[in-house]
Amino acid sequence: MKNMKKKMIKKHYSKEFKEQAVELAKDIGISEAALKLDVNKQSLSSWYRYAKKIEEDSEFQEIEKLRAENKRLKKELDVEKRSVAILQDATRFFCLNQEK
Repeated sequence: MKNMKKKMIKKHYSKEFKEQAVELAKDIGISEAALKLDVNKQSLSSWYRYAKKIEEDSEFQEIEKLRAENKRLKKELDVEKRSVAILQDATRFFCLNQEK
């Protein structure tokens, strides 16, 4: 018999889904909510603990807001850098064609 490993597929859930799952877990419990939503119990437990920490710790909440803003700004900066690079390439192209 061959040694066959079951390949784990990592699922990605939206922020809204996680928030709704946590609310359901608060109402009916983590185990029951995980079964109902077909979500890994450990994942739901992690989301639940995270939500509880956010609710209870205002400093942690502020840090998470800053992390989210930082992530957004990094994406924005990346878009702007790509735009500048495209404009620089276009400028070079038109400058070279004008000289001919």
